[in-house]
Amino acid sequence: MVHFALARHLTAIGDTGNFDATMNPRLPFFVLLIATGLSAQAQCSVDLPNDTVTLYFGYDPLACTTLQPVVTGAAPTQLLWSNGNTTTSLTVCDTASSWYFVTLTDDTACATTDSVFVQVVDVRCGNALNKVAVCHFPPGNPANAHTICISANGVPAHLGHGCHLGACAVPVDSADVTSEVEVTITPNPMMENAMITVRSGLDQRVHVRVIDALGRVHETLLEGSMTVNETRTLPLAAGQLPTDASLVLIEVISANERLSLPVLVER
Repeated sequence: MVHFALARHLTAIGDTGNFDATMNPRLPFFVLLIATGLSAQAQCSVDLPNDTVTLYFGYDPLACTTLQPVVTGAAPTQLLWSNGNTTTSLTVCDTASSWYFVTLTDDTACATTDSVFVQVVDVRCGNALNKVAVCHFPPGNPANAHTICISANGVPAHLGHGCHLGACAVPVDSADVTSEVEVTITPNPMMENAMITVRSGLDQRVHVRVIDALGRVHETLLEGSMTVNETRTLPLAAGQLPTDASLVLIEVISANERLSLPVLVER
């Protein structure tokens, strides 16, 4: 993302005529060179290379990532992350999916923001949750893919011949496909109030929660059983959201599905 700002430093461009800054020591620090018909401008940008990053909770080699933005701006530049950090990069080892925002401010007061969604897949399995779920594709027989629960030491070999982390998707007849849960949020962006509509495609328990960019739960909107084709309408008020939050996530957990839907908040 790129933004522009007036430069804080006087730059002579072309012929400035009889202009002499020493003639008036009270000249303001911000100067626009009108005499030449040009303006001194500065450009800044901050870019997180990926829109989405996936972590695998329960498999340490892929449980963390380092967010490293590419920045352009007049030095010195400063970064501010949505979790309050001011480091040039941010190491993330989350256990729940969340959004991260980073804002760049440079020496010309130019400011710009970029974001990334960190998706977390829980691959823990076993009675003590100390093993890793892997979708195993038998060599020469990919149609027989099935989920196995193995020690972390055995994971690299399986990934090396085409298996992937996490449980296998359950195959279904395309004629019988029914969405487990459908969610709509209106309006989005929201100001004072919004409505969340949840429709269940199965007999199942459904959880709907409000979480912030750090994955912290702020409000539980629904926690109960829903029947096939049942629809619930859930009101969401700004007072239920974290103070000054500009974005929250509506997390919906059904029998076999977990959704994280961003909601922008205009205050």
